[in-house]
Amino acid sequence: MICDCCPDCGEEFDESAGVSPRLVEEIPDPQPPETTQYNRHHYACDCCGAETVASHPDCPDEGQFGVNVIAQSALSRYDHRLPYRKISDRFEQLHGLELSGAATWHATERAARAGRCEYDQIRRQIQHADVVHIDETGIKRDGDQAWLWTFRTEDHTLYAVRESRGSDVPAEVLGEDFTGTVICDGWTAYPAFSSHLQRCWAHILREAKDATDQQAEGEPIYRALTQLYVALQARLESDLTIRERAELQRVARRELESLIERSVPDGPVATLLGKIEGGLDHWLTFIGEPAVSPTNNAAESALREPVVLRKIIGTLRNDRGMFVHETLLSLLAPRCQQGRNPYEELTRVVRDNDMVSRAQAVPAVSSSG
Repeated sequence: MICDCCPDCGEEFDESAGVSPRLVEEIPDPQPPETTQYNRHHYACDCCGAETVASHPDCPDEGQFGVNVIAQSALSRYDHRLPYRKISDRFEQLHGLELSGAATWHATERAARAGRCEYDQIRRQIQHADVVHIDETGIKRDGDQAWLWTFRTEDHTLYAVRESRGSDVPAEVLGEDFTGTVICDGWTAYPAFSSHLQRCWAHILREAKDATDQQAEGEPIYRALTQLYVALQARLESDLTIRERAELQRVARRELESLIERSVPDGPVATLLGKIEGGLDHWLTFIGEPAVSPTNNAAESALREPVVLRKIIGTLRNDRGMFVHETLLSLLAPRCQQGRNPYEELTRVVRDNDMVSRAQAVPAVSSSG
């Protein structure tokens, strides 16, 4: 940029006295959609009479919208939390692409169906994990109570929408022969599924604090639990041998047993002590297994985004809605755990699915317009 004269007195400049660079970032103007015509030739076998329709690697198997529209619809719904009507408005405003709210729903459903194979792969990987965090939260299905379960490992997160909150759900998802450690809260479904558990210390400490606020007898118990947890965490920062870990576990169990033996009046504190006693075999698993966390914060964190989305969508309408919900939540979860780009992941999943389905198809002729 140049200036010819002084803005104050009008004197003309002879030449520039220097350059002051300034960088400005901008995005392109909204782009209109591209329309491509694919001429899909039909063939009939003279031998067996079978009919074949040709395919093209860039032509979707169904519908009139391409991979990017499908991925953007799913991403707008599950990452940007937009209603389907708003998604259709966004397509029209940015690209002049007219599609109804129902069309954006069908595009989102196609993304879920395309990603179901990857969903099953995630489940198989979780089934072989040494440690799995599990949690569940309520969700509505056509106004009735259902449950959104999350199964999280270091690298993967799987969501499952079920009408049950019982032990049959982890048995179905993880397999009845699952041998890993489950990190969980105190819900009864977990000990009914597995005896190899780590109960969440964050939960019991919160419950101890709540009991203390309601009943004075809880204060020394809350203090003792907190001190024990902090001491264990500090001790485990050292590189302990297996024998030292076993001894630490025995000492910590004795301290928990001494808490349970305290005599308190009926009320919140007595209930708290009952919970500690009920989980006595599962509070200290993390001492003997270094890969096990003492809290279930990972699973609780995995449910935060679905809980926000639940407040927006209200209820899932039917089995198709449950299928789409659990599939796309699971496909998008690795973006945080593995640093993946969610848009690139969705377009890859849709393209890969189309390529597999067309693997044996005859090439088609295409022309652009």
